[in-house]
Amino acid sequence: MITGLSQFVRRHSLAAFLVLSYGLTWALLMPLAIFRDATAGPYTTLALLIGSNIPSAVAIALTAIGLGRGATRKLLGRLLIWRVGWRWYLLLLAPTALVIGSITLVAITRGGPTAALAMPLSNAIFFVAFMTFPGSATGEELGWRGFALPRLQFRHTALIASLIVGSLHGLWHLPLWLRGDADHQLSVYPAFLIQAIGLAVIYTWLYNSTKGSVLLAVLFHTATNAPLTLVLLPLGIENWLLPFWLMAGFTVVAALIVVAVFGPTHLSRRPRQTEPSTNTDRADHAGQLGHDNPVDA
Repeated sequence: MITGLSQFVRRHSLAAFLVLSYGLTWALLMPLAIFRDATAGPYTTLALLIGSNIPSAVAIALTAIGLGRGATRKLLGRLLIWRVGWRWYLLLLAPTALVIGSITLVAITRGGPTAALAMPLSNAIFFVAFMTFPGSATGEELGWRGFALPRLQFRHTALIASLIVGSLHGLWHLPLWLRGDADHQLSVYPAFLIQAIGLAVIYTWLYNSTKGSVLLAVLFHTATNAPLTLVLLPLGIENWLLPFWLMAGFTVVAALIVVAVFGPTHLSRRPRQTEPSTNTDRADHAGQLGHDNPVDA
């Protein structure tokens, strides 16, 4: 029974990841959209926290079942790849600069409030730490970047893999936007989806350039979400809507620059990081791109 399950997971790992990630997450979050006020309170808090951790939990479980302890240690070990060169850490400042720049541009040209931190700095530091773990940054990135992306890159170019991951990642968030609250109005969802796809290209550039560092993906996820929550959304939708669309546009421009400079095949100066879906693939493609590439210094 276990052997049969392991073989199934090895052969259909990506499909299993998507079915379980979508199924379990949407089962938790769809009641928030359908029943709305009736689910307010502890259920909402728990559903959002648990739901944000499902992709990584599914990735760990499938890796353990299909490939064993060694592969699981390798997946978790990607959270420890931190020697990647200082410029990749400097990149983590870009999302905050983008949020502040977009708000400032609108304030200068159209009027409105300027950017400001919506809570005391000590509270903000705690909030950012919580967003990283056990929040959505670690809870999502082991799944989308650590598990799904390398499997897609095994069959596709880095650009195509990024567009697929970005689309799936953006669609996975849809139940949040169906809730109808002020910060997630469905009319804004197209901008969010566009930004998610653009960001996926940047994530892949970062991931492939750092020898598959999920740690950097996690930190970039936090760096992207934190200024939205701490600076942009507190302005109110009448003031954050236009800056949000600007950010989506700037993100797409940045993604196009990455494609133009590094090329669609790898989105990096280094070979793309790949992961075969089956043992047969692994044997047939020994030495495939993405194995033992040096890290950018």
